Amino acid sequence: MKKLLYAIAVSATIFTGCSKDDDDTQPTKVPVEGEITGDITSNRTLAYGNYTLKGMVKIQSGVTLTIEAGSTFTADKSNGEDGLVVLNGGKLIANGTADNPIVLTEKSKIAGSWAGIIMYGDAPIVNSSTAVGTQVAISEDGLNLSYGGTNAAHNGGSLKYVRVEYAGQVITTNNKEHNGFSFYSVGNGTVLENLVSYKGNDDGFEFYGGTVSGKNLVSYGNSDDFFDWQHGWRGQDNTNWFSYQ
Repeated sequence: MKKLLYAIAVSATIFTGCSKDDDDTQPTKVPVEGEITGDITSNRTLAYGNYTLKGMVKIQSGVTLTIEAGSTFTADKSNGEDGLVVLNGGKLIANGTADNPIVLTEKSKIAGSWAGIIMYGDAPIVNSSTAVGTQVAISEDGLNLSYGGTNAAHNGGSLKYVRVEYAGQVITTNNKEHNGFSFYSVGNGTVLENLVSYKGNDDGFEFYGGTVSGKNLVSYGNSDDFFDWQHGWRGQDNTNWFSYQ
């Protein structure tokens, strides 16, 4: 009973509602309006606001993108494929709060409409269908990037109180796979806490090798696995993972 009550509390406090249409807990300051697109090639902070996410936005190696709490990012599948990608060596600092989570959604509110958050690292993998017995593999997300390595402490940043909505793409009917959150060889220096993957068209969270752990993860209404892992994922400090259909 305690676990059930805690699960209800987590989903109610971290992810108030399934879109940012509710204004009950918004910060008092006025949100900015903007667009995020292309490669992020220098350190950048996005102030609290409502942003359009256009294209496969890639945070380059050596670069940190910081997002202020309460911000919303809206993709639009009618304009092409959208996603937020953290390349190996890049960092995403997206620390929302219980009252002001960071939300990444899609205009049509149809599952499978965009690529979600994809993070790359160089933490170890064990085996893979593309590179059995080696330390590298090729991603399934259509970017065809290599991942794997020996850096168990890889640090891709910090995600706290982040909700991803309507992402995912099933690999059996396409030539690539997307999830709500995809972690390719992400290391244990990365913080994943209080995250929700909401109504995606594949897995809520998928770990492709790596050593990262997650705390308070909620997978809600996703069409395939709530949580999935492969290639020798070795997260050792996981607590409070919840799934709802």
